[in-house]
Order: sequence, then structure tokens, then C-alpha cells
Amino acid sequence: MDRIFFPLVLVIASLLLHACEADSNYRFKDEATNENGTTPETGGYPDDGSLAFHENFQSWKREGYINQQFRDCETDQMTTAIIMYQPDVPVTKTYDGFQVKYSMKDYAVNPVCGNKAGTSAKDSEVSTGYIALQGLIFYECGGHDSEAELVLSELPSVSKITFSISYGGNVEYVGGITLWKKVKGQSSFTRIGDYRPVDPLEGELFTVTLDEKNVQLKFTPAISDKGTGVNDGVLSNRSVRIHDLHVWSMAE
Repeated sequence: MDRIFFPLVLVIASLLLHACEADSNYRFKDEATNENGTTPETGGYPDDGSLAFHENFQSWKREGYINQQFRDCETDQMTTAIIMYQPDVPVTKTYDGFQVKYSMKDYAVNPVCGNKAGTSAKDSEVSTGYIALQGLIFYECGGHDSEAELVLSELPSVSKITFSISYGGNVEYVGGITLWKKVKGQSSFTRIGDYRPVDPLEGELFTVTLDEKNVQLKFTPAISDKGTGVNDGVLSNRSVRIHDLHVWSMAE
């Protein structure tokens, strides 16, 4: 009897966990299609050391929130406060003839809101519009940690980047951003560093020199001093917001 009962419990538990995560638009890895898809067009990418592109997320579609219609910048709850969230395909943006693909997990896009201090403007360093990456939490529903990340498709060259970040939600549980890079031919990303604004409510602009060719960039939430929390639907609404991203090419 015990030999039959135990496997049956495992099957039922597996089905329940699969169902609760399926409600969130989260794709299990064994069900996922190729996230990169076709290679983005990079023919118009500059090779003179000039600014290749600037993204402030103001033209993006709002997504990743429990309430589909915008109500309030600070109380609208991210889906990831409850359960994991991942889109079906990357977002592709075109800049002066070349394309960049953005692959994301455990995030929300807000094209109209700014920093928690309320000082953001459309053209300020910490501007309105951002991608919010979920601070590290443990999902009791699926029995795993959050996996928030923003990954850019391979870029022909990067001399330096600037990016502005601030914190949202329950900010004491947010630890800033970690920047990673992966050069063509490498099998995994290399950590560059952690970046934390002095005033997380106001936000801050950071500059990082890379001088790399054929490189991918990845942003993930840095772990806060509080460590990993458990999703509770209220305190879990914590995130690091990436407001602006500038990428400069290398001079040939």
C-alpha cells in the first residue's frame, strides 16, 4: 500500500505545482521554445565609438502586473510578487537599422512611472519608464527562487554603458543590480559587479567601461542584506528598476 501511496502523492503534488505556475504565464524550461529565435539584424550598428542606442522603455507595452489597467505607480502589484512571470518571446527593438532582443524573466514593464521619490521626468537621468526586476524571493507555489533577469542579444561591440536604477516596493529587501557579460565563444556569463544607488528612492546613474566585441549583457537583482524572502503578496512587491540604458560602440 505504501509503495502505491507515496508515488501517488508525488504525482498529485506535481500537478498542483504545475497548475499554480501555469496560471502566471511562466514557461517551464522543458516546455520552452528557443528564446533567441532568429538572429537580430546588426548591419547598421556603428563602429566609430559613438552612442549605439539609448533605451528608456517609454515606448514599451505595460505588462507584468496583476491589475491589467494602470492605477498607481507605487501600489500596482507585480505578478512576480505572487508567482513567476516570463513572456513567450523576447522583445525586439530596432535602432537606426539594427535590432536588439531583450529576454526577460520575473519582471514588469512600466512605461509611464518613474522613481519612488517622484522626481523622474521623461528626459532626466533617472527617467520615467523602466523595467522592474523582482528582488530575490522564494516561491512556495513552485518550491524555487525567483530568477529575475534582463538579457540583451549579442552586440557587435561595446566600449561603455550607462544605466540608471532605483528601487521600488518594499525597498529594504532590494540589493541593487548585478551586471554580467558573455563574449562570443564563452559558455557562461562573467560577473562584472554590483551597483547600488546611494539614495535608492531617487536612483542613480552608473557608468561601466567594457571594451568588448561580440558581447551579451545581462542584468540581475543583487542580493540584499535581508537575503531571500518568501513571497507573501505584499512585502514581495520589491524590485530594482532599470530606467535608462545607453550603449556606446567601439571605434574600429
